[in-house]
Amino acid sequence: MQLWWLLVVACSVLISGNAKLIRLAGGAGNTGRVEVYHNGQWGTVCDDGWGLEEANVVCRQLGFESASWSRTMAHYGQGTGPILLDDVVCDGSETFLTQCSHSDTHDCQHTEDAGVDCYSVLNNVRLAGGGGNYGRVEVYYNGQWGTVCDDGWDLIDANVVCRQLGFESALESKSSAFYGQGSGTIVLDDVDCTGDEDSLDQCRHNGLEEHNCVHYEDAGVVCSNTPNTLLPTTDTPSSLLPTTGVWNNVRLAGGGGVLNNVRLAGGGGNYGRVEVYYNEQWGTVCDDGWDLNDAHVVCRQLGFESALEGNSNAMYGLGSGPIVLDDVDCTGDEHSLDQCRHNGLEEHNCVHYEDAGVVCSNTPSTLLPTTGYITEELTTLLLSTSYFTEALTTLLPSTKVPIRLWRWRVDILNTVRLAGGGGNYGRVEVYYKGQWGTVCDDLWDSDDANVVCRQLGFEFALEGNRNALYGQGSGPIVLDDVECTGDEDSLDQCRHNGLEEHNCGHHEDAGVVCQNILNTVRLAGGGGNYGRVEVYYKGQWGTVCDDWWDSDDANVVCRQLGFEFALEGNRYALYGQGSGPIVLDDVECTGDEDSLDQCRHNGLEEHNCGHHEDAGVVCQSNAKEIRLAGGAGNTGRVEVYHNGQWGTVCDDGWGIEEADVVCRQLGFESASWSRTKAHYGQGTGPILLDDVVCDGSETSLTQCSHSDTDNCQHTEDAGVDCYSVLNNVRLAGGGGNYGRVEVYYNGQWGTVCDDGWDLIDANVVCRQLGFDSALESKSSAFYGQGSGTIVLDDVDCTGDEDSLDQCGHAGLEEHNCGHHEDAGVVCQNTPNTLLPTTDTPSSLLPTTGVLNNVRLAGGGGNFGRVEVYYKGQWGTVCDDLWDSDDANVVCRQLGFEFALEGNRNALYGQGSGPIVLDDVECTGDEDSLDQCRHNGLEEHNCGHYEDAGVVCSNTPNTLLPTTDTPNTLLPTTGVLNNVRLAGGGGNYGRVEVYYNGQWGTVCDDGWDLIDANVVCRQLGFDSALEYNSNALYDQGSGPIVLDDVDCTGDEDSLDQCGHAGLEKHNCGHHEDAGVVCNSVLNNVRLAGGGGHYGRVEVYYKGQWGTVCDDLWDSDDANVVCRQLGFEFALEGNRDALYGQGSGPIVLDDVECTGDEDSLDQCRHNGLEEHNCGHYEDAGVVCSNTPSTLLPTTGYITEELTTLLLSTSYSTEALTTLLPSTNILNTVRLAGGGGNYGRVEVYYKGQWGTVCDDLWDSDDANVVCRQLGFEFALEGNRNALYGQGSGPIVLDDVECTGDEDSLDQCRHNGLEEHNCRHHEDAGVVCQNTPNTLLPTTDTPSSLLPTTGVLNNVRLAGGGGNYGRVEVYYNGQWGTVCDDGWDLIDANVVCRQLGFDSALEYNSNALYGQGSGPIMLDDVDCTGDEDSLDQCGHAGLEEHNCGHHEDAGVVCNSVLNNVRLAGGGGNYGRVEVYYNEQWGTVCDDGWDLNDAHVVCRQLGFESALEGNSNAMYGLGSGPIVLDDVDCTGDEHSLDQCRHAGLEEDNCDHFEDAGVVCRVFDNVRLAGGGGNYGRVEVHYNGQWGTVCDDGWDLNDAHVICRQLGFEFALEGNSNALYGQGSGPIVLDNVNCMGDEDSLDQCRHNGLEEHNCVHYEDAGVVCSNTPSTLLPTTGYITEELTTLLLSTSYFTEALTTLLPSTNILNTVRLAGGGGNYGRVEVYYKGQWGTVCDDLWDSDDANVVCRQLGFEFALEGNRNALYGQGSGPIVLDDVECTGGEDSLDQCRHNGLEEHNCRHHEDAGVVCQNTPNTLLPTTGVLNNVRLAGGGANYGRVEVYYNGQWGTVCDDGWDVTDANVVCRQLGFDSAKEGNSYALYGQGSGPIVLDDVDCTGDEDFLDQCGHAGLENHDCGHHEDAGVVCTVL
Repeated sequence: MQLWWLLVVACSVLISGNAKLIRLAGGAGNTGRVEVYHNGQWGTVCDDGWGLEEANVVCRQLGFESASWSRTMAHYGQGTGPILLDDVVCDGSETFLTQCSHSDTHDCQHTEDAGVDCYSVLNNVRLAGGGGNYGRVEVYYNGQWGTVCDDGWDLIDANVVCRQLGFESALESKSSAFYGQGSGTIVLDDVDCTGDEDSLDQCRHNGLEEHNCVHYEDAGVVCSNTPNTLLPTTDTPSSLLPTTGVWNNVRLAGGGGVLNNVRLAGGGGNYGRVEVYYNEQWGTVCDDGWDLNDAHVVCRQLGFESALEGNSNAMYGLGSGPIVLDDVDCTGDEHSLDQCRHNGLEEHNCVHYEDAGVVCSNTPSTLLPTTGYITEELTTLLLSTSYFTEALTTLLPSTKVPIRLWRWRVDILNTVRLAGGGGNYGRVEVYYKGQWGTVCDDLWDSDDANVVCRQLGFEFALEGNRNALYGQGSGPIVLDDVECTGDEDSLDQCRHNGLEEHNCGHHEDAGVVCQNILNTVRLAGGGGNYGRVEVYYKGQWGTVCDDWWDSDDANVVCRQLGFEFALEGNRYALYGQGSGPIVLDDVECTGDEDSLDQCRHNGLEEHNCGHHEDAGVVCQSNAKEIRLAGGAGNTGRVEVYHNGQWGTVCDDGWGIEEADVVCRQLGFESASWSRTKAHYGQGTGPILLDDVVCDGSETSLTQCSHSDTDNCQHTEDAGVDCYSVLNNVRLAGGGGNYGRVEVYYNGQWGTVCDDGWDLIDANVVCRQLGFDSALESKSSAFYGQGSGTIVLDDVDCTGDEDSLDQCGHAGLEEHNCGHHEDAGVVCQNTPNTLLPTTDTPSSLLPTTGVLNNVRLAGGGGNFGRVEVYYKGQWGTVCDDLWDSDDANVVCRQLGFEFALEGNRNALYGQGSGPIVLDDVECTGDEDSLDQCRHNGLEEHNCGHYEDAGVVCSNTPNTLLPTTDTPNTLLPTTGVLNNVRLAGGGGNYGRVEVYYNGQWGTVCDDGWDLIDANVVCRQLGFDSALEYNSNALYDQGSGPIVLDDVDCTGDEDSLDQCGHAGLEKHNCGHHEDAGVVCNSVLNNVRLAGGGGHYGRVEVYYKGQWGTVCDDLWDSDDANVVCRQLGFEFALEGNRDALYGQGSGPIVLDDVECTGDEDSLDQCRHNGLEEHNCGHYEDAGVVCSNTPSTLLPTTGYITEELTTLLLSTSYSTEALTTLLPSTNILNTVRLAGGGGNYGRVEVYYKGQWGTVCDDLWDSDDANVVCRQLGFEFALEGNRNALYGQGSGPIVLDDVECTGDEDSLDQCRHNGLEEHNCRHHEDAGVVCQNTPNTLLPTTDTPSSLLPTTGVLNNVRLAGGGGNYGRVEVYYNGQWGTVCDDGWDLIDANVVCRQLGFDSALEYNSNALYGQGSGPIMLDDVDCTGDEDSLDQCGHAGLEEHNCGHHEDAGVVCNSVLNNVRLAGGGGNYGRVEVYYNEQWGTVCDDGWDLNDAHVVCRQLGFESALEGNSNAMYGLGSGPIVLDDVDCTGDEHSLDQCRHAGLEEDNCDHFEDAGVVCRVFDNVRLAGGGGNYGRVEVHYNGQWGTVCDDGWDLNDAHVICRQLGFEFALEGNSNALYGQGSGPIVLDNVNCMGDEDSLDQCRHNGLEEHNCVHYEDAGVVCSNTPSTLLPTTGYITEELTTLLLSTSYFTEALTTLLPSTNILNTVRLAGGGGNYGRVEVYYKGQWGTVCDDLWDSDDANVVCRQLGFEFALEGNRNALYGQGSGPIVLDDVECTGGEDSLDQCRHNGLEEHNCRHHEDAGVVCQNTPNTLLPTTGVLNNVRLAGGGANYGRVEVYYNGQWGTVCDDGWDVTDANVVCRQLGFDSAKEGNSYALYGQGSGPIVLDDVDCTGDEDFLDQCGHAGLENHDCGHHEDAGVVCTVL
């Protein structure tokens, strides 16, 4: 036993590395309590959430195939060790249990220990090397047979084997390979059975394949020769052994017959007399009617592939038992003989000389190791046994037995294959002595090759190859000098040297090429799935004669062609006579062959036929061949489709089996009724089928036996009622009684299309869900788009149906819809809102019951009175016989795992409806209550005082939504089982609970850490770190659901705690409660590197450990860097770049999305689960700008100081910074800003304060220098920055001012004080920190080495720009600009805490400095932390003057700006600085300054700059004064100003702005230059009211759109009514404004209008290059224009009165080719091709924006147009700008018809020099905002999208520049801004970035794509 466990441990370690070991205890070998090994002891697993998926992982980990049962409640006894795992949740794909999600803590007792029953892996056992009841024990494992070692083998072990084989007991146990040595693996050793086991693997043993044996120790048995009479004897081939059951010689086929045991007697392994086991004895089968179909069934039942012969006349000797069967008539598809038609059991007129026999194919199941060969030794053994009686000897004389039969009996080389080639050619290999060997090519010729090819099933050989043409083999050379005559059946019948007798090497391996005869077949003379059968032979197509042609033959043809089966086999050249040779005749297929030439036939081209007998087939097509008519969706008259029309089926013999086939063929599960006598009305077509007889296993009705003629009338039309496939319906995306309609079909939920959807349809859904009726029907995906299949469309209910599938509809999954058309309903809210089955796992949904809706009433979420929905109302269940089995069924039906209790006596109150069920008796395995035994519906003797109830387990339903919740196991106990954290991060935030269909908050009255613990545990965290109040994480917006929460701490969810009642409160959202939950790995550091780079280490179990670099990437690195307080990661490093760590490896296979707050929120293998070494330690390089809010992860103890001083870090400078006594080296400022606040020191794991007794400027200086500032400006007292809450650590501090840290100063002692927090000390430090000195929140591992120039500042400029000055030798000096560039500037800006530099300046741009010039020839690489790390000429070494002082502009520190006190685009300017909002003084404030603010906010520009606090007085600090912008800056702090918080102002001088709102305006409902005016406001398009609308207003719009002026201003919704808000009214423009929002108006959305007053415009048709050229100018309009003042002489020149055809298009072709059409008099017309030539085509192409024409086409090449013919006899010189400048007959003057329409092919590269030339020069952004959205281009008169294949930021740049933006910030894919609805115009766009328009980029061609709208591309454009 001790050795066994050592082996198990060793094996497990080899397999799983550091994974926890696992075992089963308290059960048998494959069953037991699950125990895992951890920290030196075995522990158990809690059964919370334990199910079959978890059990499967355990069983597979133990080497079993899978689990048969998951056990709970300590089924195999209580364990005694620790409970190591709880809440285990596996998805089934894991290798080890510890890879599953789980909790390492628990709330369990050993009464909840989990267990499993694993499927036995060794349930196949056989006896080899002996006789029927004795031999060597072999077990089947890992795909092969292996032996059992005889160590410890005894009679008890032998008894288990014999019983497993079906014998009563063992007579002897044999050892020392008594029956010969085996050749496979040794599977078992040290077997120790008790004798009660069912199979060997339930006995104790060393482990599978764990042994110290060789085959001379193989164990054997002698079993009693009286087998259990209920079981078959050992004549059953091993391939029939079941792989899961205990009794491995039992087979139940086809649903379980009485004759499921069959054997072959009197013959050999694959041939003999057929005997069946009946009435406890073996009997025979009479040969009356016995044929090959019958033999097929026997052979397949025995495990062979098929039968070769069916024999009669007792060919294998006379049997002696009863004759059990006679007149057997099988179709060939049955699973066992008793499924075939016959006379009846023991009903016969036969004697034993008529006993039937078979010869089965000698290729049994692939489970047999030696695929059908008999060794010489075995042949000798067989001939010496009692099997070979005189009768057998008679059958096998050496001269009389056919060679084929003899080969099956003694042929030692009957298995041959081709290797190294293809299907019909390759190296010849034969199977001998358990392995494959080759044949030497000495004497090898075509005769030898013919034998091989025929042996393989080919007709003959094309070639015999030598010299290892197909590669050299590697096994033995078995044959040499082979000399065949060519007639042999196998190679070993040929002459040869002897087995393994040769003088060859593998370079002489022989090969063959066999003729691949009839592998090509086609259907001719018909359609895709029907026609004349033709085969390709000898280079031409030939036909098949119809002699013997039937459905079996047709099935083979159809399957060979790729169809599933044949509907018909046709004769008499139904599809016309062929003309080639007749290749096959008398074809006899069994139906299972793969091709026609595998069927029996006369021989190739051997026939007695003419082409009038050519055979044909009709194969099943993809279309449905059957339908139901005259009923509802799942009921009706059966109709089948044949010869182009629908016909009926006669009801002669029609029953439930036939109906089942129809229903399954239609996609239903089964039939509930078979209908006769035209129950669903008489059909009108032909009666196509009669006398239909199905056995129930058929796939389609035409596979059933039937007659193609009939003696029926339509009064006998057959029908069916199918079980509804759509009886499960739910509402999704809404609430209890409303939502998107979803139905369960084909194993998944799908939606219903809204085509035709109305209230009648909705009523059916609501009643199906248990509601009384529907209130509304919803369309257009009102409740969101679904994601599954669309199951129903065109639903048309009468209103009386019980379920949707009884309504008329287009067919299951037959639709023309998208999910934007998903239908929804609102049901009347009378019944229990928990009724819809939306919370029930799909696997638990009943598929057939009439009581599939059940609910719990009168209780809570998981307990209550059981009620079922029946006949339109809820009823109860009587408690007579009610028990836990019944309760289990209810709970599982509701989605719970099991029941805790079944209650009686109306424990949850008496119901009021009918009593539907009584005397319920469930086994516990049913899916719904109506599957259990009961008295009958509404049959009872009860009153409501006997109403039954249940308490269900509160095991979560893993299908519930887990929105924003890290733990996927939300409990289902209670009405508030969904909780989330909002407004924060992964483990902290505002507490929100889901109630009444929406998220609400919790009031903080009484809120404490105990309440927070309940929330955190409910979310899956261990505990809470903090509880927060006063809406710390911002105020919520939903209802306040809970108040006065009072938890004890043991609750599982908040609603189990005491509280004031749901939505009972006296709170506002400013009191919203929050929590901070414990994060497992919240301490992280970087080691072995520098401040912002190094090896990643996490703190776990009291020590630092590393992270393995498997799968490590930039997403993972980003999470680490953000967790450390940096903005992002620059690199993720591998291969222990920063040295190998020494602690444990805590994480492996980390997979972060990049958005997590800490590493433990990312996917990973599990804590300390890895396969790594420290040479794989991961590292990072973080951006060098840490956040000021760094986590306080790590402080320096005295011990750590000692350690640091012993390392290479401890230079003299570091020693000065870190003396051995420094235990308070971490200090911070709290309650203030970056450089001021309350002084706090970190001591004993928490922050504490300093008392202000004796506090002065010397003390403050020490603090400020310790923080990296140069000195202190003030030392503050009396808790100026608020009172702290931790311990008071220091008092009576007396510093000299020179100390490096506070604890070097005199003080009373740590935590020795006489103070209160109102005396907390504070400081104000000088505001230029030294960024190289450690800040207060930086872990000890991040301390940098100290530079000599670590103080840098900007002088002579503003906050983020100025002259660079460095501090050296006690004074500030400058930097010379020699070699100064952006890389150097970046180092300065990062050193100052900015992200990067925007500019580098030279020539003393910010004035000349006055101190020394410290640096010259600075040469940085960009990675340095400070300037003195860069290359330079040396300190104070230079050849410069101050006129060369260098400067920089750094990225803005004031990049947060807002408008307050006004509206969306106007208000008081406020900037965020020092953690609060402040204002800007209006001194010098002007429009340039306002422009900068507006552009910073995303607007295009400013309309006004306001002063004198126009939008009210601000309340924060005044941050900026004397602002002086040029107008080109990116942010305010780039402008000149007096300095941050340097001002001489009051808040009555607060500056304001008015920004331009409507940078996006469009015309809708018209054409390119005319339409309804719409403006984009508040994220949507709205209209303009026409009150006061005139031409001046229209001019502004048109100029804003890029046109020159307006032609008309329209009113009264001339271009249709808009649908969005009305944004503007009473617009009054002067006409000179640049945009509408500069005009006077009532105010945004201030109006008294409706949409029939929407304003419109007609703009001049000379647009900018960004607008469509779709406008036209009529003759009348030209006359009008020429009379106006706009048309100066120059304009007259541009617009001659004749230019009335300036709009042209190409139709009927593609982007650059098609029929020429011109727009005239409001419609499109064509051009006649008289005189049409290339000059004319050139004009058209140039007018369209192409450079020239490739062709001018005539004769309506691109189809005939339908409008007027506008032009004829066009004669262009080629230099004209438009067609109407060319000579022509006159407008609409022609002598043509549309068959003469002209066309062109234009060159496909638009002319980039023409302003309006591109075919795609109109682009817009849709579905987003002003500068972002889905890219859409205007083409062929409509807007279309661009596919995201290859889409990148270069392509996006072209779009953004085309739209007028500077560049693109992002290029988006996957329809980020919603799916478009028009054509997909471009795909595979490949821009270089220099193009002006998208269509200048490379692409796949206009409207050439392989995309869907889910791939629509988008962009985000930069806004200056």
